[in-house]
Amino acid sequence: MRGLEARTRGRVTVALAALVTVGGTLAPVSAQRTGRWTVNVQYSTLLPIGDETKAFADGFSWRGGTADIEREVIDHLAIGASLGWHVLSEENAATNQLLKGAITGTGFRYVNSVPLILTGSVTFGSRDGIQPFFGVGGGTIWVERRAEVGSIVTEETRWHTGATGEVGVRLPRGRRARFTVGARYQRAFEMDGVSWEYVTFSLGYLFGN
Repeated sequence: MRGLEARTRGRVTVALAALVTVGGTLAPVSAQRTGRWTVNVQYSTLLPIGDETKAFADGFSWRGGTADIEREVIDHLAIGASLGWHVLSEENAATNQLLKGAITGTGFRYVNSVPLILTGSVTFGSRDGIQPFFGVGGGTIWVERRAEVGSIVTEETRWHTGATGEVGVRLPRGRRARFTVGARYQRAFEMDGVSWEYVTFSLGYLFGN
């Protein structure tokens, strides 16, 4: 498993390096097309995936937000950064596994995830029409997991190495704005024996295009 995670991190690094290298190579000959900044503010829902994540907080979540800022290097290729706040939660009335030990009763579990990711994205199609896009990213993800049963509360926080992959579409709305629809895979790699993974489904408003 750790070997697979190392290979995944390696692929993300190579993909980002390739995007930046291509952009840096082509930018001098396309200077007239560079420099466009965009900001995409998104409402995000979450679906936990992976046995470890689902074992702690299973179920669809409606609590999330994401903000992306990008600068176009050449036409259809942009690099930037992404910040998110994503919440997974679960309520049950059973024997709850706390971070240390177990207790029977109505329990609440929460996962607060804050990704801080460097991104690269590629779009297709005309700037005045519908534009499919895909992107990759790498960085760090701060994760807090919290368990509550009655008056007993336990929590842990960790910084994880993180990676993302996204597909979506941009829908035109005037000359300098777009609606966006996208799905993004989020992975917080193992740290102290704990890892997390989930998918966000986001609706956004992109401006500055």
